[in-house]
Amino acid sequence: MAKKLSNNDPESLEAAFVRWVSEKRQNRLTILITGKTGVGKSRLVNALVGERVAKEGRSKSACTDTVTSYRAEINGVDVVVWDSPGLQDGTCNERLYLQDMESKLSQGFDVMIYCISMTDTRFYEADKSAIRTLTKEFGSKLWKNGVVALTFANLKTKDPDEEDDLAYYLGERYFWEKAIDEFLANLNVDLLVRQQIPIVPTGNYKQLRLHECENWLSDLWIKCFNVMSISSGLAFFKINESRLKYPDSSPATTSTAAAARSSEDDENQMPMPEDENQSAYNPDHEDIPREIPLNQKQEDGLLSRLWKAFSDVYKAAKNVGHRALRFFTRRGKSNVN
Repeated sequence: MAKKLSNNDPESLEAAFVRWVSEKRQNRLTILITGKTGVGKSRLVNALVGERVAKEGRSKSACTDTVTSYRAEINGVDVVVWDSPGLQDGTCNERLYLQDMESKLSQGFDVMIYCISMTDTRFYEADKSAIRTLTKEFGSKLWKNGVVALTFANLKTKDPDEEDDLAYYLGERYFWEKAIDEFLANLNVDLLVRQQIPIVPTGNYKQLRLHECENWLSDLWIKCFNVMSISSGLAFFKINESRLKYPDSSPATTSTAAAARSSEDDENQMPMPEDENQSAYNPDHEDIPREIPLNQKQEDGLLSRLWKAFSDVYKAAKNVGHRALRFFTRRGKSNVN
């Protein structure tokens, strides 16, 4: 049942939003990331959460028929990353591996990221087998909360024939979109579910701009947020609130966390780079991008989704619209805490 606000003024609405976020946001975020060894899974998830949570580099140990977990507390949220390369690498007992995965993921996951290298010359059987097994094990929920990351996309930005770089890149992307959709169709994944699966090219930390997007990390972040539930999305927002940069805003007010920092924190803040085409780096975490800049469309989508969920509970919010949330987050108060 929708709740009524005692007062329709911005202060009352803002207070109600703060309460709603506090009640709605979960305190644990579970990420399942999978793909062959060496496709950049760890670097990808570390970029998403802003901390060096997962170990990077190829593992030197053989598969032990278990799914590996990495844990960290970020801004009060318990972040758990499950890494499951064993199904693709063919070095473990599949039955034991699935039993271990089912046991450890008994409470589910908030987002699944399947990583495929965009440099692969074809859709390898190892990936097909893993996708087939995971789809059978988890059902359609796997893909309702799933994102496909095409890693190393920065290596596909130049036409080897030196003719049309953009056409070459888009052709490579289309190949993977078509191949993945056709394969999932053969697994009887519903058309509506397949149409909603984001397939996101991703590059490296130093080349965040790709042909069709200004910043691949921003694109991946917003796509992951969109496939999460509202409660898990709020947790995802929470761990990244100090990294989110909104359009037409100064670095000091780019997020609710930045607005809430004390003057001491502000004095210690590293300056942003003058060149917006270069990524900002977190000095405490080596080369992990320090900021996630959202364009206007991405910000509108983020705020609109949050506001819709909020207005389903607080009826008065329906008469205001999601732009009020932008006002809250820009005016120097921390709202999503």
